[in-house]
Amino acid sequence: CEATTDESSGVEVHKASRPHPGLAPALNLLLFGMALLVLDRVLHEYAYRDIVAALHATPISRVLLAALMSALGYLALVGYDVVAFRFVGLVVPLRRMLVSSFVSAVVGTTAPAAAVAAGGIRYRLYRTQGLTASGAVAVAGLNIITYALGFATLGGLGLLLGPTAAASAGFSLPGRLLAVALLVAVAAYLLLARFRRGPLRVAGRTLALPGLPIALAQLGVSLADWMCASAALYFVLVGLSPIPFFPFLTAFVVAQFAALFLPIPAGVGVFEAVLLLLRPAGVPVPHILAALLLYRVVYYLLPLLAAGGLLAGRALARIRASAQPIQELLRGASSLAPRALALTTFLAGALLLVTGAIPADDRRLAWLGELFPLTVIEASHFLSSLVGAVLVLSAWGLERRSHLAYSLVRILFGVGILLALLRSFDLRLASFLAITLLILVLAGREFPRPGSLAREPMGPRWVFAAGAIFLVEAWIGVLLYRHVQFSGDVWWRFALSGQGPRALRAAVGASIVMLLFSVERLFSGSAPRLRERAH
Repeated sequence: CEATTDESSGVEVHKASRPHPGLAPALNLLLFGMALLVLDRVLHEYAYRDIVAALHATPISRVLLAALMSALGYLALVGYDVVAFRFVGLVVPLRRMLVSSFVSAVVGTTAPAAAVAAGGIRYRLYRTQGLTASGAVAVAGLNIITYALGFATLGGLGLLLGPTAAASAGFSLPGRLLAVALLVAVAAYLLLARFRRGPLRVAGRTLALPGLPIALAQLGVSLADWMCASAALYFVLVGLSPIPFFPFLTAFVVAQFAALFLPIPAGVGVFEAVLLLLRPAGVPVPHILAALLLYRVVYYLLPLLAAGGLLAGRALARIRASAQPIQELLRGASSLAPRALALTTFLAGALLLVTGAIPADDRRLAWLGELFPLTVIEASHFLSSLVGAVLVLSAWGLERRSHLAYSLVRILFGVGILLALLRSFDLRLASFLAITLLILVLAGREFPRPGSLAREPMGPRWVFAAGAIFLVEAWIGVLLYRHVQFSGDVWWRFALSGQGPRALRAAVGASIVMLLFSVERLFSGSAPRLRERAH
């Protein structure tokens, strides 16, 4: 968007101030790994079957109620834009705001650097309604304050009224002092809005303040957002275990706040780790984790799919209204194909890695054992993880429209289909790979860029995503096979029932691929660069 062009010089200054461009993804991976370590420590005494049993025990009525609260929560998020537009003086009918504000809210909830990502989406969707670049910045800033008002109010009330949660979190008196400080900050903001005349000068900058009606509207919208978002998880959890609301609310607010500090989509891993650490006493860990998994689906995944469908419908409507709809459709597909196929390729590689760590169905393995020698099944399992690792590491090349990456990925998809069938006869995964391969073949013209990418930086978001997938694969293996006694001869244990050693061999093979790729990046002089966001 235009804001990126206007800020290009500022990005250069910001880039120069960093000690090394690869430090940010490395630090983020370290923090993400620590979150997985916390999850592993908390889940040490439990088997994954306990989590599966908790998922099956969750009443469907509770899941539907959580979905309803999620819908109300996103409606409250639309209210953020209603209040902010009123502050900047932009008049947009509510019926025109529903779709655009919902989409920007979903992006802000699920994307890393939520405020920046949602601000860019909001500007593109509303600039035809008169929203300027400076107005978009003002809206984003006010929305951050609105978000913080609800956090401070509920966090303060939770720490005051939920002594059990405060004590379990190690707070007691310091926690109550923090609660008072949060509530005083909210009261100070409202008093400034009521009595302050004119803008406020902070650190040499002039900040416009809303009046009391807008400030109260901010507080009401933010409280509705936080209450609905927390209620969506609470209703699922309380269907499994009775739990007081205020101790739960305290843990929820603190976990959401902690997740803001990492550029991980929706704070995956961090939110779960903090919430498990701050869980009220007596609540079983499998129940909380099962509720979290369902919450991720109803509050994050389903709205994301709905937002994608709404954007696709809007794009199709614009194409149909154009003078040359066929040409417009082809032009849109051409611009989206590289990034969409890069994301799909990354997802395919991640699925090959993760399914390689998860135990296969014993009946399918027994059937395959009657058709093929054990060496074929073992080799296909090991090689499929190698293919998955290379797909994860090659996905960024598709986004760069590299023909070499396209040719490699196309071959790997064909090999991956065969290996998915040989290792566990996974028809769903093989079908997904086959459909993606077909789309890749049809979109071959979108990858014309010749030459190697050996000396081109991979980009920090791709570095973090690839590293996170390998950490998740290792964590899943530890979680599922912690009961297996791994000794020095584990590499030579070959049996249809030997799923633990098989998963370990696959994880080590994928890690070697990752290590070799990292060494190649170092010797080629490539490093992540921050300007990659502009592409």
